[in-house]
Amino acid sequence: MGNMKANRKFVRSENAVSAVIGVILMVAITVAIAATVYVYVSGMIGGTKKSAPTVQFTKDESADRMIVATTDSGVPWTSLSLRSTIDARFNINGEAIAASHLASANVVTDILQGDVATFAVTGINIAGSDFIDIEGVAAGTDVTISIIHKDTNSVLQTILFTSVQIVS
Repeated sequence: MGNMKANRKFVRSENAVSAVIGVILMVAITVAIAATVYVYVSGMIGGTKKSAPTVQFTKDESADRMIVATTDSGVPWTSLSLRSTIDARFNINGEAIAASHLASANVVTDILQGDVATFAVTGINIAGSDFIDIEGVAAGTDVTISIIHKDTNSVLQTILFTSVQIVS
């Protein structure tokens, strides 16, 4: 019976935390843990990265021309730049007004410069029959062209032309 008195004494003690304060502490701890987990998981996932489109060219050495072989739909010409190992002019689809310009050696140059609206004759987006001509270089010169996607700064393709023939 002596043990019963000890248990009653413990039950009758009024030195406990209020139920309301206990609930508030539990909610605060749960919120803190949830916030910590969210920060950890969002750091692991990271942001979505832009990916470079697929645009592949084939070369026609005899015409000093790069012809679009495959492309994703809706890729605008304005999203591409090029880099040439020599000073050269590039002409898209025979349109000299909007596309023909001088690219300095080893400098990344936008493919379209000037009034893009005048380029709407053949379309602002890259199509499978489009082409880029190399002009304005000395005959017999070797030139390496890199096609670059501007948004991701990715080199899509590098093409070597040996003994360029066209001089304009």
